[in-house]
Amino acid sequence: MRVVDASIVLQWLLETPSKAARTVLEDHVEGREALVAPELLRYEVGNVLVRKTRLAAAAVTTAFDHFLDLEIQTYSLGTAEYRESLRLAGRYKLTMYDAGYVALAVALGVEMITADQKLARATAPLGIVHTVS
Repeated sequence: MRVVDASIVLQWLLETPSKAARTVLEDHVEGREALVAPELLRYEVGNVLVRKTRLAAAAVTTAFDHFLDLEIQTYSLGTAEYRESLRLAGRYKLTMYDAGYVALAVALGVEMITADQKLARATAPLGIVHTVS
């Protein structure tokens, strides 16, 4: 099991993903490794598709449906994870959004995959956030 953030999912949906990013996706789709994320993932992906791309409404819907079809399991963060997110955000100078993904990885004891190199560099001391680019 791995935590994924919106940066990697959006790479799958909007770009030509790197070989490493494709491997993460293929491992999930083929049942070798489950991908999970905070519920925030759905909002972030939808927001980028609607507000940050020039896609027509039908293409946005198609891309979002494709995302939902990936069946990335989402978690609601609890009080402990929100507190950990706040702590991580302060310590590593992260947004609360990014810290939520990291806090979920910490809570589950799994690695996190991102396409955000700045996030991975900032959280390098944790040893659980890795980039695929």
